[in-house]
Amino acid sequence: MEKLSGIGKICLRIAVVLLTVIYPAFMAMMSAAGWMHNVGTGAYPALFRSLAGLMFAGGGLVCAGTLLAMLGIRARWWKCNILGIASGCVGCGMCLAVLRRFCAYADAHFSGIGDDLMPVSQLYRDRLLPILLVTVLLTVLCLWQIFTDPAREYRIRKRREQAERENAPAPKILGD
Repeated sequence: MEKLSGIGKICLRIAVVLLTVIYPAFMAMMSAAGWMHNVGTGAYPALFRSLAGLMFAGGGLVCAGTLLAMLGIRARWWKCNILGIASGCVGCGMCLAVLRRFCAYADAHFSGIGDDLMPVSQLYRDRLLPILLVTVLLTVLCLWQIFTDPAREYRIRKRREQAERENAPAPKILGD
């Protein structure tokens, strides 16, 4: 069972890294770069400059959360997993808030794309909603790493050492 758990954790790490590279690092960043380009050419209003900045920040936070989760593999650095969860969730929230704002604007102002006239908002939903999956997998991985035996044993040992330091006999004041 221990070996199966280790293999599952390795597969989850690989999936999280690959999905992070594809969705937050590539799709979100390239979408934001495209919005910045279109603002520069005058095709989009200035509102998209701030949306692009928030999308860059959100995608960057999800990527940072994945890096923190990879650092949190070691039992000594289990707190990196907590920061990874927080960073991933905040970044995902930012990306989804920007996506909602963009889709509302796109439905009101843009026509369809391609031969079948697929709405622009649907195109971006298909590209950016998997960031939510990345964040869920990242959270599962971080929680798994926090509650593994080595990390739990490390925390127990540190608490025990701290209690021993606090409860150690006081040094003698007089030179008896």
